Amino acid sequence: MLAFLGMALMGGSAFYVGYQLFSGEVQQSAASRLEEKKKKSSNSIPRVSRPLFRALVMPYSSRLKFENWRKKQRRTIISAGLEEEIDVEELLAFKIFLGFVVPVALFIYQFVNNWNWPWWVFPGFGLLMFIYPSVWVGGSRKRRHEEIRIQLPFVIDLLTLSTEAGLDFIGALQKVVEKTRPGPLVSEIERMIQEIQLGTTRAEALRNLGWRIDLTEISSLVAVLVTADQMGSSIGDVLRVQSELIRTQRFTNAEKKGAAASQKLLFPLIFFIMPAVFIMIFGPVVLGLLGAGK
Repeated sequence: MLAFLGMALMGGSAFYVGYQLFSGEVQQSAASRLEEKKKKSSNSIPRVSRPLFRALVMPYSSRLKFENWRKKQRRTIISAGLEEEIDVEELLAFKIFLGFVVPVALFIYQFVNNWNWPWWVFPGFGLLMFIYPSVWVGGSRKRRHEEIRIQLPFVIDLLTLSTEAGLDFIGALQKVVEKTRPGPLVSEIERMIQEIQLGTTRAEALRNLGWRIDLTEISSLVAVLVTADQMGSSIGDVLRVQSELIRTQRFTNAEKKGAAASQKLLFPLIFFIMPAVFIMIFGPVVLGLLGAGK
């Protein structure tokens, strides 16, 4: 009886999957995205599961009214540099697919094979899988911000030297793109140059740069440059002051991380290293006393 019920569930699941894959709604949704650029993810999980969650989940998840969440995640995806890999609608469908569809499929599979897994395994696994896409995007954003922080002082110094050498601001930006090694900050600067060449004002292009990167150091630099541009101040002097401030801030952050690292070492020092030292020092003494007592 259980085997028959399992086969019925599998048959119903297969029918549902086939219906969703070949229904007119999914075809219409796919046809509306034919003109979009095909996304290729460096992460194997979204790359492999993209055809499934686009066909099974995305036609329904796109109807959910989470506008505030979409707005926040859209900026997070852009600041993480993942806009060529996944968009906000795919991220929502990806989360629902991993958090609900995959655990249900695993439950049906173990039910058919008469595996006695505890019931709490499936909601726990679903919760972890539901969180995973956000962790992936957040981790990519954090790594990208670290790369930008490392590259920022050199870029500002080169930009300062170029402006003081007589180049205008756009020419200095182009020189930075030519002479600096490839990185996320250089890519964003190149994108900003393209926006200016297409007719965007310099202030608006700078604001777009700060919005896309979403980093405190870049936002401060953009605000100062926009103000200097509007007031007619020297860009070179402003950039030199900003370079010194950023280097000082990096040194302060390094000191904070060093102090935090010393505190984090207390736990392994107290519970692992000190007991081993005590055993090495007092172990022979204790064994000698026990031998003398015998």
